[in-house]
Amino acid sequence: MLYTITSILPKIHGGRTKSLLYRIKFLEEHLNQKSVIHTTNYNPDYFNVYDDFKKRNIISDSLEIKNIYEWLSNDKLLEKYSSPTIFTKKKKETEYTIEHLNEKINKNIVRYYNKDEYVLYRKFYFGTKILLFEDFMSPISSKRLERREYTRNGVLHRITNYSPTSYNKLYEEYYNKVGDIYLKKYFSDVEKNKILYITFYQGNRPAKFFRNEKEMFTYYFNNVLEDDSIVFNDARLLDKSLIECDKNLKRVAVFHSTHLVERGIRGSYKLVLNSDDIIDKYIVLTDYQKKDIQKDFEIEDDKFKVIPHFVEKMKSHEINEKNNQFCYVGRISKEKQIDHIIKAFSIYISKGNDSKLLIYGKDENGEFNSLKILVKELNLNEYVEFKGYTSNPEKVFENSIASILTSKFEGFGLTIMESLNNGCPVLSYNIKYGSSELIENNKNGILVEKDNIDELATAMENARNIPLKDVKLNNRFSLESAINNYKNLLDELKY
Repeated sequence: MLYTITSILPKIHGGRTKSLLYRIKFLEEHLNQKSVIHTTNYNPDYFNVYDDFKKRNIISDSLEIKNIYEWLSNDKLLEKYSSPTIFTKKKKETEYTIEHLNEKINKNIVRYYNKDEYVLYRKFYFGTKILLFEDFMSPISSKRLERREYTRNGVLHRITNYSPTSYNKLYEEYYNKVGDIYLKKYFSDVEKNKILYITFYQGNRPAKFFRNEKEMFTYYFNNVLEDDSIVFNDARLLDKSLIECDKNLKRVAVFHSTHLVERGIRGSYKLVLNSDDIIDKYIVLTDYQKKDIQKDFEIEDDKFKVIPHFVEKMKSHEINEKNNQFCYVGRISKEKQIDHIIKAFSIYISKGNDSKLLIYGKDENGEFNSLKILVKELNLNEYVEFKGYTSNPEKVFENSIASILTSKFEGFGLTIMESLNNGCPVLSYNIKYGSSELIENNKNGILVEKDNIDELATAMENARNIPLKDVKLNNRFSLESAINNYKNLLDELKY
């Protein structure tokens, strides 16, 4: 049996989730190896996420995805949401008005007052009378003391209580869809979000206690993973829980990102890299990263498998007319250093060029707003466009002069591979890892010294004025290479 464990499967996701789902589908289609995914985050909407993945052909109809909270609830948490029929329950609706209270309605948000006292805040699923959550407010501070959360069918699934002094969480209660409590988490009143202990209920009675979530994850793995199975772990959060699992497993640590930070080894990577006596294989994306790991850890060659990302079909390209535009496709986050792209583009524009810069991606931690301010300060509003998330990056790449990557670090640079395979050269900082293994300098892209904004501006001019003619991927990143790599990996793990 093949398992993949991961912390979260978000509906809109980045490179790590994309690559693990791609790997699972690949193993099923090309090596006839079926997998089961186990997730450990809390999301009562997961059934609908799975359905969305299937509709978008990200996963097969036969893929099993299981979740720890669904298991803890005795398979009574997750629900599908659809229009009611004679065969399905009607969704539980809640009227906006409450007797003896005054309400102020703003679209799907309603605030309630007892005379002048603010007592209740409700948010409804947009365009419905179904509660998303409701906050009961303190009469002294007007801060929330309790939050109740509901599914899209209007079923209560979690209650959170807060301290009246620090306003930190005190405890969370988790309910299944028939109204039984199955889990309770207790938190420190002093240290925000620090779990003190967890109680697991069976039959409305405490059945087991955990000191933290990682103990709970280990308990879950001990109950759901089968002996002699191969387990791919794509989340460093789960390393300790998998290492401490009592089952006889072949443990595979999959690295999607660099293990390094400016100060040395990332803290989240230290445990797994110091556990080579328990980990059967480390999958890394580049030879460069493997060598860097071996500089700091005495891990033998046979413990590693270098398996880069790959494409299903290596595309060949005619030289088509490009739009006068550069692009960035990826997460809008601080470590991507998109401000470097904008600053270099400003230099490029100041030299009399008139291209557009299109920035695609999902905002993280408010980075989008600071970038918009920078664009305004540099008088680039007519040249820079923020386009949001795209489900069709191929079209963006095909129409662009070049794509640009200025990250502080990457595990591989999946967007580089996608860009090159769609005939779009890449202008990239020469970072760890991926860019130097994917880009053949001045053939399919241009490698720029890390953090050198002036050199990046020059690369933009060169890409615009002297188009690169041989933009394609090396055969190392082909489907055939991936089949051989994974076949060899599975053969090695079975003996």
